[in-house]
Amino acid sequence: MPRYRRYFAPGQTVFLTIVCHARRPWLRDEGTRHVALAALRNVRIRYPFRHFAHVLLDDHLHLMLRPAADTQVPRLVGSFKRAVQARLPAPLPPHRLWQRRYYDHVIRDAEDFARHLDYLHFNPVKHGLVEHATKWPWSSLPAWIERGVYPAGWGDIAPEHVPDVE
Repeated sequence: MPRYRRYFAPGQTVFLTIVCHARRPWLRDEGTRHVALAALRNVRIRYPFRHFAHVLLDDHLHLMLRPAADTQVPRLVGSFKRAVQARLPAPLPPHRLWQRRYYDHVIRDAEDFARHLDYLHFNPVKHGLVEHATKWPWSSLPAWIERGVYPAGWGDIAPEHVPDVE
């Protein structure tokens, strides 16, 4: 099995994609989504991080966060996966719940942050789950609209840097 090297430095913001095993849509259930968000809040106690954004879809989720200086991203992700599993009413074996690995991207600058934030929030539209990003309740988009970062009508047309659905 290959060993993947992940390079993180204190103070770096990361974009994460965590995928369900075999892309099974077990996150589709509203109760399961509540479990995932509760697990994320609980993991934050043990592995502190600043939460910027999230979106939960049927078969994967995206997170943008900045781990505390002593928080290791792989441990945070592993703890999150285990916490979700432990809270589910009928837990599945870990290898059947999540894909073994996850995707990470270290955010390089403000432009990269904005691109990934748009990608994350537009993802439910991209996957055909809603026609307008504000209609997806499992996203941090409303908080960003409330802060004035996005206009109230944002999300019915893909931003230029978000790939087309086709």
